[in-house]
Amino acid sequence: MSEHDAFEALKRHAIEENERAYGREARARHGDDAVDAANERLASLSRDEWDEKGQLERAIREQLRVAMATGDPAGEPARELARMHARWIALHWGEGRYSREAHQGLAQMYLADERFRACYDTAAGEGATEFLIAALESYLA
Repeated sequence: MSEHDAFEALKRHAIEENERAYGREARARHGDDAVDAANERLASLSRDEWDEKGQLERAIREQLRVAMATGDPAGEPARELARMHARWIALHWGEGRYSREAHQGLAQMYLADERFRACYDTAAGEGATEFLIAALESYLA
């Protein structure tokens, strides 16, 4: 298998895993067109964009820990966290599909869904999800 074929298989696997974990719910909440467009966006990522997405995911978790240590969801470390999260969302959704309103809606979903809460709280400590949401709300207001 060539490197290109392996990379394409990696992307397909990630999309399939995401569909299994969140697809039904995402399609019910956002519609087939939005989910299909996000999947197409991920499938079209270049190797550099894919690598950026992974690096950004790790950097967001680290920045969340840094920002939480300040205790200020409106401070500069939290604003940087929100900017990073916005870039991560745009990578997934595509630049033309990102909006502040949609980002705010996603943030509220994080609070309502234990899977997201577990993801962020495991990465940065108890209360991380609430801090992230507060940082996003401050930034997106």
